[in-house]
Amino acid sequence: MTDSHVIDPQALERLKEWGGDKLAGQMVRLFLKNSDARMDQIRTGAREGDPEETEKGAHSLKSSAANIGAETLRTLVTQIESAALSGELDSMLSLLPGVESAYAAAIAELESIEKGMPADES
Repeated sequence: MTDSHVIDPQALERLKEWGGDKLAGQMVRLFLKNSDARMDQIRTGAREGDPEETEKGAHSLKSSAANIGAETLRTLVTQIESAALSGELDSMLSLLPGVESAYAAAIAELESIEKGMPADES
């Protein structure tokens, strides 16, 4: 499915075991559709010094990233969530470029994976 280490293929295989190609496809498509709003919360919160906004976006994105196997993104989002919970505004800002990079890589990989999946018939 993918030679990249951006998305853990075992996570997608687990989704297929639980609900077939349909579930795996739905989870990938949901991530692609909804994750940008979570990233916007993280960006806005970090740039405006709003730890609560950052934490909300990070917490949601962390779970979504774990579900689809974006482990690097999950790890970095966990770090920014921890910084937000601790009120470490400088840390939130310093972690943001890494989160942005991991997010962009995950999106690119998932878009590639999605092209090889059966069409959504829901």
